[in-house]
Amino acid sequence: MVTDNGQDVEFEEDDGYLSRSEKKRRSTAIQKIGEELASYPISAIRSFNLPDFLMQEYEELHTITKHEAKRRKMQYIGKMLREVDIEPIRARIEEAQEGKAAQSADFHHLERLRERLIQGDKEALSTIVESYPNVDLQKLRQLVRNTKKEMEKEKPLKSSKLLFRYLRELDQG
Repeated sequence: MVTDNGQDVEFEEDDGYLSRSEKKRRSTAIQKIGEELASYPISAIRSFNLPDFLMQEYEELHTITKHEAKRRKMQYIGKMLREVDIEPIRARIEEAQEGKAAQSADFHHLERLRERLIQGDKEALSTIVESYPNVDLQKLRQLVRNTKKEMEKEKPLKSSKLLFRYLRELDQG
């Protein structure tokens, strides 16, 4: 009980009380998750197992072309997301981002390996032989030779792409 100008005022401690600022922060965070989800293609969004009413809104969003209309639709979707358990969606988005990061790291590793092969790095060749026992050395050397010839003659780098594909096949196989 607190006295305020001579009057007794009671404040009940409510565990569910959120300040206006906290409500705003939460709704902004949910809005960002909704925008992140909207950046995915509609086929990927379907895999999130969203409620039908929300899925329908995302499908409509992907048909809208006007900027202001998209912004309003995203605001509406954000409002609807506040009624849905957002944690599974957030977890799936994080998984997808981690997968993209790992995929990107693998891609860059293979690109560096290809560049080292083209530059004639013997250590890169031994790394490939150790890492991928089923490598066809004759094919690999031929692709490296062809890539070097194309670079010297300033032709389109078809063999360089083929070399990268072969390295990716080895990595995935």
